[in-house]
Amino acid sequence: MSKQKNISKKVPNGRTLQTRDEYLGSGKGKKNIKPDHPNSNDLYRRVGVVDSNNQNELAVIKLGTKGRHSLESYLTGKSKYNAYIEIEDNKGNRIKIDGVKFVENSTNRDISKKDVIEMKKKALKNKETSSRLRKENKQALHKLKNRT
Repeated sequence: MSKQKNISKKVPNGRTLQTRDEYLGSGKGKKNIKPDHPNSNDLYRRVGVVDSNNQNELAVIKLGTKGRHSLESYLTGKSKYNAYIEIEDNKGNRIKIDGVKFVENSTNRDISKKDVIEMKKKALKNKETSSRLRKENKQALHKLKNRT
């Protein structure tokens, strides 16, 4: 009997997804987060997968042009992120690629393994990230991995 790693076989770390801010757990109850966006159905927010479990549930970090940390080697070099890991959507369900709220991007939009490791390290261990947030991030990943 082989011991299986608790990681998704379908979604690799570094894959990016398209979504909207209000579909993420941090956007719970917020209406019209980006009201001036020309298309109200557009999935304008890119998130990067930093971890997963064998049920294809994902841990993601929001990407954007504003944030504390830079991803200089990703696409145009203007991408940034805050070290906040999310595992649930706005309804309290685990984040999964569903084709509606969370749509998978093509592989040429993937984040490098090196950048994913750096993002996770900043979210879990960096002293610049508040101790409260580091603790929340660790709990979120623990909750994702130990799903019963």
